Amino acid sequence: MLQASARWKSRIGASTIRGMTDSSTQKDYLFKTIGVIGVGLLGGSIAAAARQRNLAETILGAGRNPSRMRAAQQSGLVDRGTTNIAETAAQSDLVIVCTPVNHIVQFIQTVARNSRAGTIITDVGSTKKQICEQLKGTLPAEVTFVASHPLAGSEKSGYEFSDQNLFQDRPCVITPEESAPAEAVSRVRQFWEALGMHVLQTTPEKHDLILAETSHLPHVVASALAATLASENTRYTSTGFRDTTRIAGGDPALWIEILLSNRDAIVTSLDKYTQSLQQFKQAILDNDEKHLRQLLEDGKKKHETLNSTP
Repeated sequence: MLQASARWKSRIGASTIRGMTDSSTQKDYLFKTIGVIGVGLLGGSIAAAARQRNLAETILGAGRNPSRMRAAQQSGLVDRGTTNIAETAAQSDLVIVCTPVNHIVQFIQTVARNSRAGTIITDVGSTKKQICEQLKGTLPAEVTFVASHPLAGSEKSGYEFSDQNLFQDRPCVITPEESAPAEAVSRVRQFWEALGMHVLQTTPEKHDLILAETSHLPHVVASALAATLASENTRYTSTGFRDTTRIAGGDPALWIEILLSNRDAIVTSLDKYTQSLQQFKQAILDNDEKHLRQLLEDGKKKHETLNSTP
């Protein structure tokens, strides 16, 4: 089999690349072949983490740009990089679709049409309800789709920023259909856990409501806050403003797709946030120290619980 390049061996550590010798057997691996569709930050980090943890004998990558796929292969991040989605699907036991959220459905359908019987497909989409609804009843019976959302990422993009530890100690939400085979759901759970994640399971609808509050709303708030900064005041910003607005550095095109695909839940969260801001505004206008203290204490307590949540 193909070996990791010197670059990725140095980043991973040669002692951790277990089973990558001629004496290896298939039983050493969680999956014989893993295919990653969309080798950007998340897809590349999945490939890097799977290699570091020796989860597959072969890791395939597929994407739109031939030169970038060749570069990803040459770097050792994937064993083979191609623009041929069908070929990658046909050779893989597990396929992870890591494309922008508005392309996930079409790529999963393409993968499913070209997969062997028994293939498991998952994704990394930030929204789940729309994806699951559009896919329901459209896939061949011999393949299984288990929707996933690893809650990890960065404002950076591109496989060059791949991080084998990106998923360590982070949550991953899976939202399988009730009819999904238990074995396939279990194997997807095992995969994310093997990357270092703790896996939570819920419905696509509940996922989107939760993520609107915990992920999508914060991005809107950070972007709105950053946009309020007058250009002449930039030099006066310190760590507080920079930390609070860090996630506003994400790719706008990617976030437009996320926000529009989870519109209703995000609008609900924005309404709740607007009400909270209004309470702060009124307390300040009224010089209401007691109410202001209560609002600040409530926020402080909620923040402190984050450090105690696994």
